Amino acid sequence: MVSADALLFSYRWGAETLQKLTADIADDKFAEQPIPGINHPAWLVGHVSLYNDVIAALLRGQAFDNPWDAPCGKNSQPLADRAAYGSKTAILDQFQSGYEDAAAVMAEAHAAAWEAPLAHPTWGKQFATVAPAVVYLATTHLGLHVGQLSGWRRAAGMPRV
Repeated sequence: MVSADALLFSYRWGAETLQKLTADIADDKFAEQPIPGINHPAWLVGHVSLYNDVIAALLRGQAFDNPWDAPCGKNSQPLADRAAYGSKTAILDQFQSGYEDAAAVMAEAHAAAWEAPLAHPTWGKQFATVAPAVVYLATTHLGLHVGQLSGWRRAAGMPRV
């Protein structure tokens, strides 16, 4: 199995890249859609924030509500209305605090937490145990949406980071 340190390295890299990609975006541009329907920064950061909480809950062995129907969940659509989202600072603070909590839990989790069956009625159909769900969320899922954020920057006429 991959060590928690290796996974934390990747997770941290994604979180730091997200921060770099959003650093120079003005608050009033955070829900701008330079291409109709594109996932904008407010939705993207709000979305991955939901899954930081899922990572922590999984490794703590806690029940969690499936975030798919949350305002920035999988089943939601990004709204062009800037007022529909909190401030850029609030959105980024939520991401950062959730990331820090999940990373701390990840660093301290014992083997039994990683190997525990994933009993969630929806998630348990995709992942047999906690480990592949956490690895997916901390790497593939976060990386996918960080890539979308990079694409949004280019569509908005901003330089690459």
